[in-house]
Amino acid sequence: MELTAPRPWWPLGDLEQMREALRYWISNNWNTAITVGEWWERLASAGLAVPTWNRSHGGLAATSLVQQIVEEELAAAGAIAPPLAGEGVRLLGPALRQFATQEQSDLVLPAMLTGQQLWTVMLTEPGSDDPLATTTTAEFDWKYLSITGTKTCTEDAATHALVLVRTTDLPGRKGLTTVLVDLTDQGITYEPGLVHFEAARMTHEHVLGNRDAGWAVVKTILPYMERSLAGRIRRGMVNVEPGEAAGNLQRTVADVLSAHQPPPSPQVDRRAR
Repeated sequence: MELTAPRPWWPLGDLEQMREALRYWISNNWNTAITVGEWWERLASAGLAVPTWNRSHGGLAATSLVQQIVEEELAAAGAIAPPLAGEGVRLLGPALRQFATQEQSDLVLPAMLTGQQLWTVMLTEPGSDDPLATTTTAEFDWKYLSITGTKTCTEDAATHALVLVRTTDLPGRKGLTTVLVDLTDQGITYEPGLVHFEAARMTHEHVLGNRDAGWAVVKTILPYMERSLAGRIRRGMVNVEPGEAAGNLQRTVADVLSAHQPPPSPQVDRRAR
């Protein structure tokens, strides 16, 4: 995985030194005059977006205690949180770390961890919450696969998705495949809560894991679907929606923060008392 800025050296083995190093880094990088996109780039390049992930996947291979310190110090500065909204980091992240090729990791992770892309996961279809009931199909030729069908979508602003499709006539867990999809491709249309695929075509390199073995990827994702990010954005940090569609990347930090300020308390006319 490649990002533009060099990664700092962090004293991960000494928590007090780590806290001091973080305070120094924040004092030199947190700036309300830069854009949100640039702030997220700085966080990701420093390994602070997902500090417990492996270095090869954009993290620091740090402990949960280090992650807690990172969150505490960012919150103390009133900083914008890393771009963890949506299902990308929470659901797709574990699947990528286990199944992605190096080329897929290099393609997906930098854009996801810097908030350039908002990823979602499409496992189910209208009328069913069971991934095993998937009827959306993908047909393969020598170079391309073409997806046809309709999937449910919980993130209307998503730019990319991991899509579960059926690639053989075998029922149940057999014959399922997971595909990394750019939702701006031709043959893909939206309506609230649904995404329609009409022979949407992409190359074989978009398959995550092995063809006809998508259930292994789904099993990796399912345990994380019960977990919420509500407790992960520490009090004091501002959670900003990532992805081009959200329109935050080119806004300045100051502009975004001003829009997230709580309304002032109503004034009380004490003379009436």
